[in-house]
Amino acid sequence: MYNDLDKYVNFAKNFLNKSDKILKKNFNAQLDINYKKDESPVTKIDKKVEKLFRKAVKAKFPKHKVFGEEYQNDKSKSEYLWIIDPIDGTKSFIHGNYNFGTLLCLSHYGKPIIGFISCPLLKKRWMGIKDKGTFINNKRIKKKISKLNLKNTVISSSAFTAFKKNIKENKLFYKLSEKIKYYIFGGDCVQYGLLASGSISMVVENNLKPWDYMALVNIIEESGGIITDWKGKDLDIYSDGNVVASISKKSHREFLKLQN
Repeated sequence: MYNDLDKYVNFAKNFLNKSDKILKKNFNAQLDINYKKDESPVTKIDKKVEKLFRKAVKAKFPKHKVFGEEYQNDKSKSEYLWIIDPIDGTKSFIHGNYNFGTLLCLSHYGKPIIGFISCPLLKKRWMGIKDKGTFINNKRIKKKISKLNLKNTVISSSAFTAFKKNIKENKLFYKLSEKIKYYIFGGDCVQYGLLASGSISMVVENNLKPWDYMALVNIIEESGGIITDWKGKDLDIYSDGNVVASISKKSHREFLKLQN
C-alpha cells in the first residue's frame, strides 16, 4: 500500500539506534538547560538529536519533510512527513528518571503509518506499523480485546497539570475521579507503550503537540487499543492536543460521554 515501507522502517530503526546511544551517553550528565516560552526545559541533546535526524532524512529521502519539537517548520501537506520529539520527557532525562524516550512517526498524506517509542534506559522500543501490528523489541504484541468499563479503569497521565488548562478540564478531572478505580501519574511516552503492552488501561492528557501524539497512533491501534481526541475524532497534526487512549472501546465511550 505504501511504497518502500520496509525501507522507511529500517531507516527509522537505524536512526533510533544512534539516538539511543546519544541519550544514554548524556543521561545524568551536567547539561546546560534553557527554557522555552512555555517554561518547558530544553537541552543541547534535544537539539542535537533532531538536527541529526533532519540531516539523515535530507540525505536519504530528500522529498520527505520533517516536523519536530525543536525546529518545527514543515507542517505541510507533503506526501511523506516525519514527526519527531527527540526527547519526550526532557524533565525526566534531566533529573535521572528513566521514563523518557524518542518519539518518531512517518505519516502519508497526513495519516500516520509508522510510529516508534524508543526508551534506551528502559531497554524498550515499541513500534507500530499500519496494518502490520505493534511490536516491543521486535516481538509482536498480540492484539487485545477488552470490555473493561470505566469503573474498573486505572487512568495514567503525565501529571495532574494535564487537567489544569481551564476550569472545564479541572471539573473533568474530579468527575473522572468518581468514576474510575484510581489515577497514576508520570511516565510521559512510556505510559502509552505500557498501554499497548496491556499494563495500563487508559491514558488521558491535554495540550499535547503533534510530536507528542502522532507516533502513538499506530502503536495503540495496532495493539487493539483506541486513541482519539476528547471528542472521539481521529488524531492528525491539526488536532487540539486533548488525547485519550484506551485498551477498551467501552471505557473509551464512557469517557467521551462524561464531557457532555
